[in-house]
Amino acid sequence: MAPHQADIQADLTVILDLRDQLVRALPGAAIRLQIDPRLAGQHWDLPPALVVHRGGDTVIIERPRRLLTEPAVDTRLKTVRTQYGESATHWWFFDRDDALHYDPAGTVKVRPHGKPDTHRKVRPTPVQRQIISAVGWITQDTVLIPYGGHLGTYPALEGEDWTGEMESWSRDWKISHPYPADGADWWGLIPLVLLTLGQRTGFRPAPAFHLMAALEKAEQGRESHRRRLAREHAQRPADESAAIPPAADAAANDIPKTAASPEVPAADPVPAAPEHPPVPPRPVLPPPASPRQAPLPRVPAAPARFTWRRLLPRRWRTH
Repeated sequence: MAPHQADIQADLTVILDLRDQLVRALPGAAIRLQIDPRLAGQHWDLPPALVVHRGGDTVIIERPRRLLTEPAVDTRLKTVRTQYGESATHWWFFDRDDALHYDPAGTVKVRPHGKPDTHRKVRPTPVQRQIISAVGWITQDTVLIPYGGHLGTYPALEGEDWTGEMESWSRDWKISHPYPADGADWWGLIPLVLLTLGQRTGFRPAPAFHLMAALEKAEQGRESHRRRLAREHAQRPADESAAIPPAADAAANDIPKTAASPEVPAADPVPAAPEHPPVPPRPVLPPPASPRQAPLPRVPAAPARFTWRRLLPRRWRTH
């Protein structure tokens, strides 16, 4: 019995904490706790809900703490509709720190209004998909509003080529909003201050919806940009073949052609030009003028060989 009472007390503590937050966020609103007297002291599938009356609006807020069954949720939806009418707004807020109701799926990088941002992603449970029209997660004074993320590949249109380097660009995701559509691969979460949620009629998260519309606009621009790249990719081989003719000329092969050059016979075709652009022949410049050389210095002749005969006067020499 003690664990059962502790569980009921924990349910009441959580929902009353949320009531205190709403009292501060919604001045003038009448907020009460809805308790079925028949369930007093019993174990309930769903804890008591908050009923908010503000002007002509009626908002019912659920704050589950344990796993829900689809029949229990369906019964509560019908009860609220019967008791408060179709115009009442019925919200289901889960705790983002509760692993039973928050299955993280990483993050997604977005650029609404051209500004980079990062949103958390979550894998919804079957019950959360069942209450898709008004579900969110609470963390302190912030509510996380979901939109749907659908993975896919761009189908190739006429004139597009998504092969090779463009293959990874063909994979993208699309958004479904203002509520995640059936079959979404993951839900992205937009943070919204709880006070902002109460500024609109019917507790409507209009700022989050505006941001979702900006994400869709950015998605459309992203697709247009990628399809333009795919069309350019499809035209690239044709442009390259037009720029370089199939038969190479003399300039493409870097072989200067003169009048004396023999003609190439038709049976021996000229090899195709290389893929790199043709390189013009290097100009032949005249050799630089040599500076005028200075005359070589005169080297004196070697002295004649010494003999005693050279010392005698010429007339004394015998012949």
